[in-house]
Amino acid sequence: MSLPYFKAAPNGHHYYRRPVPPALWDILGRREIKKALGSDHTDAVRLYAQVHKEAEQAIKAAKAQGPVDTGDRAAVVRRMRQSGLFSAADIALLAGGKVEPHSDLDALTGIFQDQLADEYEAAERKRLAPKVSLEAIQAIGKRKLPEEVHTIASTLTHYLSVKSTGVHARDLALTNRVKRIGVHLTTVLGKAAVTKRPLQELSRQEARKMRDHLAAQMAPASVKRSLEIISPAINAMIKEHDLDMRNPFSGLEIKGATNSRGARLPLNEDDMNALAPTMNTDDALGAIWITLRDTGARLGEVCNLRAMDLDLANKAMMIRPYGDHTLKTENSERTVPLSPVSYTALKALADALAPEAPLFPSYAGPRRSETASAALMKRLRTVVSEKKKVVHSLRHRMKDLLRVECPEALAQEIMGHSGQKIAFNYGAGYALEAKRKALEKVW
Repeated sequence: MSLPYFKAAPNGHHYYRRPVPPALWDILGRREIKKALGSDHTDAVRLYAQVHKEAEQAIKAAKAQGPVDTGDRAAVVRRMRQSGLFSAADIALLAGGKVEPHSDLDALTGIFQDQLADEYEAAERKRLAPKVSLEAIQAIGKRKLPEEVHTIASTLTHYLSVKSTGVHARDLALTNRVKRIGVHLTTVLGKAAVTKRPLQELSRQEARKMRDHLAAQMAPASVKRSLEIISPAINAMIKEHDLDMRNPFSGLEIKGATNSRGARLPLNEDDMNALAPTMNTDDALGAIWITLRDTGARLGEVCNLRAMDLDLANKAMMIRPYGDHTLKTENSERTVPLSPVSYTALKALADALAPEAPLFPSYAGPRRSETASAALMKRLRTVVSEKKKVVHSLRHRMKDLLRVECPEALAQEIMGHSGQKIAFNYGAGYALEAKRKALEKVW
């Protein structure tokens, strides 16, 4: 069986590595699709089929979308790359206006200009919008690239390149979110304003118009999440290119989108007692629930535990990144004591597994914890109807309990919060025994 993108590293680990066609770099936000397949060859081959299927779907969707228009300069460079006639060095010489007269590059650029001019005239005859402007063609005639114009579209593309993690599922999810935001911006501002107009011309009034457009279609929290992509994307472009402008999306007020204490409610003791028969089950979901309940860990942290992440000697779990599994913050990496019941549940799962094997294979991997969340929520809703009480409420519950039982810095380290003081990031942290004593008070 041929596995064209199956690669083995010298350390014995296997990977799926597939180059992305240059024409799709801007759309997918990366130049390679890479996925860790593990060290066991049989498991790696089995996992390959699913990863290859996802990669095929991503590339097919990107091809269907077509190239991302980020202005004349990007369009011209993209055409040069696609032609296969210009090297990176050639494009760099054009960008600097350093093409020698009567050189091979001079002649090649003249031919390229003629092609663009012919396409421009053909589009005009058919009353279609030319793909490259007359100004861009004139710039090529002067053996230069068009002036670089930073647009909303190029800003979103730059944001994707900066935020790309190399983890297919996460990158694809972010790409889809940014794509949807681009569609909304085009609806509100028009295609030309998004793909052609300089970013510096974006106004506060247009930012408010975009906010109001989103507010008419989605919940305030969703509006907030969308704007939390647009505003940082603009900030990144301003910083990267030293643009002389203020971010019109900065500090926009969103009615109803507050991070108040009432946004999520902790589960109280009556809730926990009522949920016990439904949630404390002898299966994977039961083990996940019990561990969340007794540690306050995030769902993704528990779902991605491996057998080797159990510290059997100290009856604790080690929350740490590996492969495609990343943590929310640097301070999220920590060791947390396990209660007797959670230790027993996790040890039973780990006993028959290889060290690198996940304790919860059905829920381990990028975004797979969402499946566990949905399954746990289905159980929770049979008992608790309050919409502000969800699976994540277990974390709120533990935070409230620790607020009473231990110092704030210790609670932060148990929960894996980012420290508010610089000193919190230094030293080995609190001893495991100190954490256990604090948690024993709430078990």
